[in-house]
Parts: sequence; C-alpha cells; structure tokens
Amino acid sequence: LFLFFLCCDSQAVIEPTTSGYTCSLNQTTSPCQTYVYYRAVAPDFLDLASVGDLFSVSRLMISNPSNISSPSSPLVPFQSLFVPIQCSCNRINSSMSISYAGLNYTIKAGNTFYLVSTDQFQNLTSFQSVEVVNPLLVPT
Repeated sequence: LFLFFLCCDSQAVIEPTTSGYTCSLNQTTSPCQTYVYYRAVAPDFLDLASVGDLFSVSRLMISNPSNISSPSSPLVPFQSLFVPIQCSCNRINSSMSISYAGLNYTIKAGNTFYLVSTDQFQNLTSFQSVEVVNPLLVPT
C-alpha cells in the first residue's frame, strides 16, 4: 500500500480535493523535505521505534526536531512529534498530479483505506487519496 500525504508548497494557498493537493510536475520544489505533525497514541505508537517504522525514518530523525532528549525515551499519550518525510509531485492520470509522500504500509486483516488513513496515519491523508494511488489494491 502506498500512501499519499496532504502536503503542499507553502508559498501557494491551494485547496485540496478529496484526492489531495494538485501540483505541477515541472515545479522546482519537487521533491521536497517537510515534516508531518504526529501524536503518540496507545497502544501501537508510544515509542519512537514504532513511529519511525511507520514513516520509514530513524528514531533520531524524529527525536531531534521533536525536542526529545533520547531516541529511546518512552513517549506519553498524545505527545507531539515532528516526523520528516519527502514529498513529490505524482502523476495519477493524464490530467491530474498530486502532492505525494511514497510510504509503504502493509494492510492488516480487517483494515480498510479509511482505517489506515484515520487511525494509523491520523488523517494525514484521506482514504480517497490512498485509493487513487493504489487502484488495484483491495483491502481485506
């Protein structure tokens, strides 16, 4: 499962569609480095290792911008985290490109695009955008 995140060029005010923020493939800002705001939540995401695994980044890459003294420190519920991601402009069809962060997530039994986008990724993406970038995947 590839995930799309709602990130955009901070210099332009663009309203997203349910599929995401549109972008132009010839933008000089693509790819870009940015941060997503994420909160530690029980039971699965109360340590930097599990959050780092979710976003495919190291604990240190989260602990430094989140002002956490040690990457092995336990997190408290709802603790604020800044997680680095790389975004780019991804063509989804001949007439539309969306801002995109290519993260891999393995669908678990009982998962839906909605649950993955709202629970694991805390509404950083919409289920519609996950469907758009995974047109052949059917969650079970």
